Amino acid sequence: MPKTQLIVRLVLGVLSVSGFTAPSWAVCHSQLDREVERISRRSLVSTARLGVYAQTADQVLINRNGDHPFIPASNQKILTSAAALHYLSADFRIATTLMTELPPADGEIKGNLWVIGRGDPTLTSSKGLRDLVRQLRERHIQTIRGEIKFLPALQAKPLSRGWEAQDLHEYYAAPTSAFTLDENSHYWTVTPTKRGQPVQFSWDFPELVTGWRVENRAITSPANGSYTLYTERIVERGQKILRLAGTIPENEEPELGGVTIPDQVAYFRERLQAELQLQGIKVLGETINLGVARHELANFLSPTLAEILPNINKESNNLHSELLLRIMGNRLHEVEPDAYLGGIAMIQKFVRNLLGQSIAGIVIADGSGLSRYNLVTPRLLVNTLRAMAGQPSFRDSLAIAGADGTLKKRFRNTIGVNNIIAKTGTLRGAVSLSGYLNNPNFGEITFSIIINNTSQSSAASRRIIDAIAILLLQAKRC
Repeated sequence: MPKTQLIVRLVLGVLSVSGFTAPSWAVCHSQLDREVERISRRSLVSTARLGVYAQTADQVLINRNGDHPFIPASNQKILTSAAALHYLSADFRIATTLMTELPPADGEIKGNLWVIGRGDPTLTSSKGLRDLVRQLRERHIQTIRGEIKFLPALQAKPLSRGWEAQDLHEYYAAPTSAFTLDENSHYWTVTPTKRGQPVQFSWDFPELVTGWRVENRAITSPANGSYTLYTERIVERGQKILRLAGTIPENEEPELGGVTIPDQVAYFRERLQAELQLQGIKVLGETINLGVARHELANFLSPTLAEILPNINKESNNLHSELLLRIMGNRLHEVEPDAYLGGIAMIQKFVRNLLGQSIAGIVIADGSGLSRYNLVTPRLLVNTLRAMAGQPSFRDSLAIAGADGTLKKRFRNTIGVNNIIAKTGTLRGAVSLSGYLNNPNFGEITFSIIINNTSQSSAASRRIIDAIAILLLQAKRC
């Protein structure tokens, strides 16, 4: 990618994909808006909208469209995680439970084995299921006379409003489920081979993948050639097909991706049956009707909310944040029967009651930011960050510039390294960065920078945002 120069008063530095050199001068805080204007006029396409809001403990440094609504992309997760911490607490855990109608006797469950699912996003075949079945073995259970049945303790829409159809087979748009397992996705790796030859495809955990057919039509292109790789999930007449097409250059790094599991309950049942068999417990599958499950046999607790939040904010995991939205709505909203709508209502309540801010013009459509219906203002994001500034569980969940998460490769070789902790956001035409930065003249500055309606690449928008963040880091009182 060609390098781009941004001239801000003096030479701000040369931007590139990996970073840019830090300026050796500081700009007066009263001139920040003018310098941001220079950056946007020189670097943004005419259709783009830029919002910048930055505030110290006692002073607003810049408010450029800070009260205008923007599509926040994954900066939406700031609202979701903040509201969840406020209403659920950092120690909150999510339980998955196995129950039966009658107490087991003589090593046998006389009735059915009930799975009570509450949407734990961390549950995996190798961890959660294995532990649940181990607890059955510790009770000396050898036989389940009835069937495996499922009782959802989380009633919610699996998909959020405004998600685009083209994303729905991708792992980052996995549907939510009370019976989430292995992140409701199968992950894969595509590796280029030699030019003109098919790419190499492999499932990351082939032991978990059954009943899928892979149609590999993707070809390795010459070094530095075209990259047009794409995947398609086809589910019809009981078949599950993953089709690969397009090209990937032979000198390209392996591509990592995933495909969503079409039926989460069926997959959960399949993996649970496999684990029961592996640990020597037989399921006879007799039709038995003994009423409601009353006796708990096994229970698996997720990590604490404080331990889950880095998956949401550092790594920007959409499924984790969508489930958190629904869990919050399921536990705390008494009026709305759908936990998805209940979670949205809880975020709106958080904005009104804790932040004391009107929700006029604010649209909450999901918990992750994948929806283009979301509309928030940079000021709202800053107010949320300021309200959560004293909570270590929240701050520790944000990515550190040049060090980890989605900021690991940004701000390298600049003063931004370790001086910015923030949440990133990227959708087509919408890029954002909001968080805290440590300015030597002002102390901590809370900021939000959002670009919308741009036809530029996401990488180009990120470079502009990073330049503005460095400008804020260099601001001085004068």
